[in-house]
Amino acid sequence: MSAVVGIDLGTSTTCIATIRNGEITVIPDEKGRRITPSHVMLDAQNTFQVGYFAKAQAVSHPLETIYAVKRLMGQRFQSVEVQTARRRLAYPVVEGAPGEVHVQIRDHQISPVAISAEILRAVKSHAERFLGETIDKAVITVPAHFNDRQRKATKAAGEAAGLDVLRLINEPTAAALAYGFGSDMSQRVAVYDFGGGTFDISILNLGDQVYEVVATNGDSYLGGEDVNNRVVEYLVSEFKRIEQIDLTLDKMSMQRVIDAAERAKIELSQESTTTINLPRIAPHVNPSAHLVVELTRDRLESIVGDLVSRSLDIVQTTLDLARLGPEEIDEVVLVGGQTRMPLVQHKVEEFFGKKPNRTVNPEEVVAVGAAIQANALISDSDEILLLDVTPMTLGIAAFGDMFSVLIEKNTKVPKKATRIFTTNSDYQERVKIVVLQGENRRASLNQALAEFTLEGIRQARRMEPKIEVAFKVDANGILSVSARDVDTGLAQNITIRDYVQRAEERKGSVLGETPEGDLPV
Repeated sequence: MSAVVGIDLGTSTTCIATIRNGEITVIPDEKGRRITPSHVMLDAQNTFQVGYFAKAQAVSHPLETIYAVKRLMGQRFQSVEVQTARRRLAYPVVEGAPGEVHVQIRDHQISPVAISAEILRAVKSHAERFLGETIDKAVITVPAHFNDRQRKATKAAGEAAGLDVLRLINEPTAAALAYGFGSDMSQRVAVYDFGGGTFDISILNLGDQVYEVVATNGDSYLGGEDVNNRVVEYLVSEFKRIEQIDLTLDKMSMQRVIDAAERAKIELSQESTTTINLPRIAPHVNPSAHLVVELTRDRLESIVGDLVSRSLDIVQTTLDLARLGPEEIDEVVLVGGQTRMPLVQHKVEEFFGKKPNRTVNPEEVVAVGAAIQANALISDSDEILLLDVTPMTLGIAAFGDMFSVLIEKNTKVPKKATRIFTTNSDYQERVKIVVLQGENRRASLNQALAEFTLEGIRQARRMEPKIEVAFKVDANGILSVSARDVDTGLAQNITIRDYVQRAEERKGSVLGETPEGDLPV
């Protein structure tokens, strides 16, 4: 049986692991390094360079070196998240096809999926060199709070890298799997996952190798990158105060500051003070100006303390959803590189009233859990049972800007749900079904995922036709939607296109609720 791998495709770093002869192995690169930076550079020969070499080129080639691309996966160009990222990333982010996000490198426009595929292709190559065989099957991890578009984008990246993606598994679930694997423990575990780009919290019940997710929540734009950005803003403001020079106007200078900020953050996890020293930081304005700032751990904590507080607010919300108190959690497992920060460890301990578990490697444990799941899938093992949940509520836009829910947040997956809707105009020939995710009762305040048009329905007076809409969420957390006219049995001419949310497109064109619906008409 050929080897399969588990891959943690991270915002900052990527890790790949496998089970070989019954032993879990985190696979190193050709120099023995077990973690690969999620950096991609397009060199002068239009060849992609990935990992440590690409990261080293970021200072000298900031416009050609791509990092934190996971934050752009499955996003819309006009979204607040993408527009915020554009202001902070050194490389240009542009609109490709209408509504689509692309990275502009010289005269090339490259999608986040293609960039992520290069990262996956690189670690796949490490595995093939290390194992001496072709790798074509993998389990890839995603943040628990990733939505449908982001999950589909991740799966597409794996397929573009030449991988049969057996499963997408939520990162906290993978970490819990690695934590509990091979033991007979029976515990309620909170996995606090503060990674490079995202924050997730999952509450799981563990027992007899059953991993049941009780509740999950998170923020796709809360992570180590945000901590780095706060340090960058502090350094830039200090330099501007002293030298009256705005470093944000120079991409190369900013990349030097970004690198220095990350190093300082890491050093302050071990030391109480560090010094950032960047000579000739503004050569085009004042060659003699140097950025020299002493940064203490206390100062760092004051700069980023609200980010840690934000994560704990999400934890509290998740516990409320699960109807649990912090004292009812048996073990807190820390995952993600940002959990090495002493402030994070202290605040988590203070919140839960117990020391968090630090026995797992926060940068490797997610890949290890993915490898365990991958091995179970190819061996048809029934020793491990994962019971995961949907991260967000799913439904459609109904008449009157109502959000008609088909699948509630934190529902066990796989899951299928159907519901009957009707028309809101006499003799209507078609219905438009706008698929949404979110937690607001108003449709327009949730995120649109896709739009389906069902044509050729039976023409009748309003409220008479019956349109059955079916939602199916698979084990990967990926949603598929279908619709059919109950009276004719036809589900023909259904078209699906990615949907750019515009309120005016919805007026008078969405489905109405049937009288027996549980939302008001």
